[in-house]
Amino acid sequence: MLVAVGIGLAIAVLVLLTRSGNPVDAGCYYHFDAADPWSRDGCFLYSPPIETLMVAIRGVMPFEVFTFLLRSAELLVLGVVAGPALAFALFIPAVAIELNAANINLLIVAAVLIGFRAPWVWAFIALTKVTPGVGMLWFAARREWRSFLIATGATAAIVVASWLVSPHMWDAYVTSLRGEPDDSIWQIWWRLPLAAIVVVWGARGNHRWALMLAVFLAMPRWYFLSPVVLVGLFAVVRLPRPLPVPRLAPIARRLRLRMPQPAPATSDGRPIRAPSS
Repeated sequence: MLVAVGIGLAIAVLVLLTRSGNPVDAGCYYHFDAADPWSRDGCFLYSPPIETLMVAIRGVMPFEVFTFLLRSAELLVLGVVAGPALAFALFIPAVAIELNAANINLLIVAAVLIGFRAPWVWAFIALTKVTPGVGMLWFAARREWRSFLIATGATAAIVVASWLVSPHMWDAYVTSLRGEPDDSIWQIWWRLPLAAIVVVWGARGNHRWALMLAVFLAMPRWYFLSPVVLVGLFAVVRLPRPLPVPRLAPIARRLRLRMPQPAPATSDGRPIRAPSS
């Protein structure tokens, strides 16, 4: 029942946003100037491989279709991650802002979760948001060197191939990153080391939820929609479910019977010993 309600609400949200939403972030991904993607007047901040991908997407679909597909993908991720809690998740402010703006943070959540089995997916995270790529330390801390080499190698291979084709684009991209000031108190220079510590701690203790928390800490900037990354905790935190009340009594009785009972004692606390035969 909860799943059906959640799916129904998700479809209603998608229809509503398609008609009257404000996909400002999707506009940044789509409407940049291909001749100067990282100009100061624009808001495109992703790497040259992503720029190349977006140019190809612009050639095959209009902006409205791109936005619809992006929001649909994010709702699909939210549904898979939240499960029966989908209806509740849709009313989380950060989730509502994310879906309206049509950002890619929920796709980042999907990449983190898929990355446990397919480490190469971390290339998507590193080539878009960059700093959450610190999560690849998860594999190194666990000495899963094959997975670590796959994650870092896939990222490096794409970067090198892109740089060989258009090195000037990488120069412009790096320059644009340096010119993006952050006047908030939540600056990345102190959040990133903290995120790395959380990753290593979580990896050594096999706490997958810590990796999701670290990715949130390592987001390049914190906006109103940034906490949407934390919905990934739905998939990696297993909360204990209370037993139905009718079943509690017999279980409690069995536990009491198995526990050693205290020896009888006198009024001053000394144990009463059985008489010897």
